[in-house]
Amino acid sequence: MITLIKESDHQKMPWKNKQGTTAQILISPKGASLDKLDFDYRLSSAPIKEAGRFSTFPGYQRILLPVSGAGFVLNGHPYATFEAAHFGGDEETHCELLKKEVTDLGLIYHPDRIAANVRVLNLPFPLTLTLEPEKTYLCHLLSGQLTVQGQVVAINETLVVSGEESIHFDCQKKSTIAFFTLQGVLK
Repeated sequence: MITLIKESDHQKMPWKNKQGTTAQILISPKGASLDKLDFDYRLSSAPIKEAGRFSTFPGYQRILLPVSGAGFVLNGHPYATFEAAHFGGDEETHCELLKKEVTDLGLIYHPDRIAANVRVLNLPFPLTLTLEPEKTYLCHLLSGQLTVQGQVVAINETLVVSGEESIHFDCQKKSTIAFFTLQGVLK
């Protein structure tokens, strides 16, 4: 199943620490909430306009990807644009901007229920990827043009792919995709 989440479907909300705002793209399972910390994973995007501390998410892990701007420094470690930062949600995390405002794409996930990773795909031509049907893939278009199974995907839109054995990305010009892989953790 392939589901498109349009930018107009994003839910705008304040950060947990009230120091900024975020656009929640997806939270799973449906009905879960950030306030209750009862979600398996949450994908969101936010502008970071100034240095400061990040909100904490006890018991969760985070993947943060700067997708515009020069990047940032988290607890003394620099991350360039499209370089993923992996850190614990209960860690005190301080962010400094390398130059000016940065927009991030972030995944918060519960490691007892989900294993997650991300890579950035720069596609100069159409490509078919083999997938594992038991995994869920979140494909967020960062730049370019993309069509998947006849469905046009605009910049800042996300495809949620599950139960599929392959996916064909049809791009007419160079396109950049944040490609998250999620897998349920076996107990």
